[in-house]
Amino acid sequence: MKAIKANLTVTKLTRFAGDVYRVECASDDSLPQISAGQFAHIKVPNKDLRRPICVYDNTENSVTFIIAQKGEGTRSFVERGEGARFDALLPLGNGFPIMPDITNVAVIGGWTGCAPLLKIAKDNPWINCTALLGFPNAETAKVYGDDFDRYCKRVCYCTDDGSLGYHGYPTDILTEIAPEVVYVCGAMGMVKTVKEFCAARGTLGFASMEQRMGCGVGACLVCSVKIERDGKIINARACADGPVFPIKEIVV
Repeated sequence: MKAIKANLTVTKLTRFAGDVYRVECASDDSLPQISAGQFAHIKVPNKDLRRPICVYDNTENSVTFIIAQKGEGTRSFVERGEGARFDALLPLGNGFPIMPDITNVAVIGGWTGCAPLLKIAKDNPWINCTALLGFPNAETAKVYGDDFDRYCKRVCYCTDDGSLGYHGYPTDILTEIAPEVVYVCGAMGMVKTVKEFCAARGTLGFASMEQRMGCGVGACLVCSVKIERDGKIINARACADGPVFPIKEIVV
């Protein structure tokens, strides 16, 4: 699907623990189909470079982002508040592949890395989806509300301090399930563990490799990801070749 420039208005902006925001936006025009794992390149005030933000959820006329305030760009964006208007190029990148003959899948993410995973279950309700979601504590999990519980068959919450669900990392309990495919987005340590799990069991795996980006369309090579393909290590572009890659290709 070809990307468009969408004119968006922030209709609801909610702040959660850790300076993470749920940003709900209305679109002036109908939006194209957006796959799980694809992203938008949003225009932020007083900045030349856009910011890549994955699409958390969307309808034909609305889109929701989960935005962590990490620098000047995201800070200036969320500080504009509700009613702010901006444009976004979307959808960009290659999302998570969905195989119609495979129904038993697991999604595994860490905090803001959980955001690209919801649409896997929501957009494909026939999938038997188990979600393993990791957070620092119970408060930081509230940004997603009960969305994953609504669309996944099973949800396992994991927290660093034990205040919600399992006390530990979501990768600790990955061995308790037997998925045919694993989809992951999180820290490199999480990706490494999932890669090892998939390799040991011959399980398909795909990882969303979130990187800093410049152009967002594959021209500047800022967002390189090291992958091994056909016996050679190459620098792939997260924006154009990814952000989702077969996990067996990722060099960790």
